[in-house]
This record gives sequence, structure tokens and C-alpha cells, in this order.
Amino acid sequence: MSASRRALYAWALYDLANTTFSLNVVSRYLPLIVVQDLGGRDLDVSIAYSASMLLVAFSSPLLGAVSDLSGRRIPYLVVTTTGAVVATALMGLRAGASTLLILFAVANYCYQAALVFYDALLANVSDESTRGRASGLGIGFGYGGAILSLYSVAPIAERFGKAAAFPATAVFFFVFALPCLMLVPENGHGPMWRRGAARRAFGRVRATLAWLPRHPPLARFLIAHFLYTDAVNTVILFMAVYVTMVGGFTSTEVTRLLALSTLFAIGGAFAQGRVVDRIGSKRALQLALALWTLGLGLALVAAKAALWLVGPITGSALGATWAADRVLMLRLSPPEALGELYGIYGMVGRFSAITGPLIWGAIVYLLEGTGALAYRAAIASLLVMLLAGAAVLARVEEPVRAIDSEKTASV
Repeated sequence: MSASRRALYAWALYDLANTTFSLNVVSRYLPLIVVQDLGGRDLDVSIAYSASMLLVAFSSPLLGAVSDLSGRRIPYLVVTTTGAVVATALMGLRAGASTLLILFAVANYCYQAALVFYDALLANVSDESTRGRASGLGIGFGYGGAILSLYSVAPIAERFGKAAAFPATAVFFFVFALPCLMLVPENGHGPMWRRGAARRAFGRVRATLAWLPRHPPLARFLIAHFLYTDAVNTVILFMAVYVTMVGGFTSTEVTRLLALSTLFAIGGAFAQGRVVDRIGSKRALQLALALWTLGLGLALVAAKAALWLVGPITGSALGATWAADRVLMLRLSPPEALGELYGIYGMVGRFSAITGPLIWGAIVYLLEGTGALAYRAAIASLLVMLLAGAAVLARVEEPVRAIDSEKTASV
């Protein structure tokens, strides 16, 4: 295997590593432990999740700018990955709800901050004609590993208690992150930190934020990204709770539904990679949002039997969304500010991850006592956000040179 292909697969394995956290911690076990076992509320989970996202939202542009100044990504990825792994392992200490949520906030901050550096590394392992397939490979690896970790962790959680899922997930995260940390090449060789780096990074971020309004395609894309990821991140966080409260799913059925959804996410990611390289990342992303609209619309009115269809539909949409979304961001961004702009992209996505769960938690709290109606109202709010994001995305102009090179590559 060539060094470039080895680097690509090593990079893609990191998607596998961090998706185990997203699935097992964020979607599967944390909300259920807090709500069902520790007597907490959906709103408590929302506050912890949103607080960590608020911190990462403000820090992401600075983290990206500092990495641009050094020309390096891997050292920062090592630090943030280590933080996520350690905090996730500590969540298994069987503490009270408050301690668990604090550790979760730390783990989620590190997990989300790492994505600033990881996403920017896509430029190190692919060229213009292979961006879509490289991105799709990472998403596909991620969801394939998520199924593996889901079924590996579930027996541990059933035997030793749900909290045992957290250290088991930390081990998966660490093992599959290592190839990326060791084998993906760097484009720069500067020190991680120079005197005055924070001041320079802050100045660059401020200049870039002032520059964005003069570049409408990128500015509009970031607005669209905020709106539709508001819905996507909230579904990821509360899917297990929703099907339990609305559909009456058992714990075993929740695991099966998440596995089924993840299986379709793999197919959606791999298929979307080729679609991106053939028709362009914007049109491919629009197809993914159409799938989301279908899935959330069905979830809004579905009984238990139909929820088994919602999982595969939203799973396909999830894999397809991430495969196209980060490629479109890359193609709209100038190379010299890639880390910084991915930091702003991360900031926008994290603000959406703050508002979505808070809106969900507030709706469920205000409609407490209405049973499934509260959860259906929360889903309806996500559908509104998704449609608004799709409307803004329609006004984004993808660079013609990117689409031309995709067509050339697909011939």
C-alpha cells in the first residue's frame, strides 16, 4: 500500500474512533442514564451539552487560527483526543448526575474541538478530484465502526451496568484514533505555540469575520449549516429518548434501531462520496436534506412500526450530510485560511448544537404531562429548522472549478 493511501485510511479510521463516542455516549447511554436511572430531565442533558458546545463555539476559530500559524494539525489533535478519551473513561465512575454531566461536558468539548483539526486534515490526504470519496470513506468507516462498537459495548453495559459503556467506548476511541495521530502527514513543521500566538490568532479571526460578509457564498453556507445542523445534532442527542418515549422501544430495540440506522449511514456516506464527485457537493447536500425532511416528517406522525423506517431514512441522510457538508466547506474556503475557517465552521455548528437541544428540552419541559405530544412538538421544531436551512443553501453558489474537476474525475 502506498504512503498516500495508508495516510488516507489512517485519517478515515479517526472517523471510526470519534463516531463511537457520538453513538455510544451522546446518543445511546448518557441521556437514558440521566433521565431514567438518575432522575434527571431532558433539560439537564441539554444544558450540559449546550454549555460544552458554547465553549467550543467560542474557542474553535482561535484553535483553527493557531494551527494555521504553526502549519500543523496533528499535535493539537493529539491533545484534544487525549482529553476526550480520559474524560469518557472517567464517566464510568458511577457518580451522581451532576458529576456525570460535568465529565460529559469536558469529554464532548474535547471531542468537538478535535474536529477542527481533523476536518482540516482532509486537505492533507486528498486532492480536488477525490475530496468527496475521501470524505465519504471517513464517514463510512465511522459508522461501520459505530456498529462494531455498539454491539461490543452493549453486552458490557448489560452485564456491568450502563455506566460501564463509557470506559469501553474510551478504549475504542483511543485504539482507532492512533493510526491518524501517527501516520497522517503534516504540511508544516513549526512549533505548536509561539509568543504572541493568541493575539495574532485573535486578530486573524476578527479579520476573517469582517471578510465573510464580502463573500456571500461562504457566508450563506455557514448560515445554512447552522440551521440544518441544529436539527441533525438534536436528533443524534435525543433519538434514543424519542423512540423510547414515543414508540415504547425497549433497550434491546433501541440498540437494534441504532445499529440499523448506522448501517444505512454507512451506505449513505459511501454513496454520497461518489455523488459529490459527480454532481457537486451542494446538489449532493440538497439530496441529503431532502432525505432528512422525509425522515423527520415521518417521525412526526409515526407509530412504533413506522419508526423502524425513520431510522434507516435518517441514518442514510446523516451519512450523506456529513460526506457532502465538509467538502462544500473546503471548496468555498481559501487554502491559506483553512484551519481558521474550519474553526469558524465549527463555531457555527456548535452554536446550532446549543440552540437545538435547548429548544428541544424547553418544549418537552413546557409540555410536560402531555406524553408523546411533547416529543412530537419537539420534532416539529427540528423540521422547521431543517427546511429553513435548505432554503438558505439553495442560494449558495458552489465554485464552478470544483464542479468541473469533479466531472473530469468521474469520466
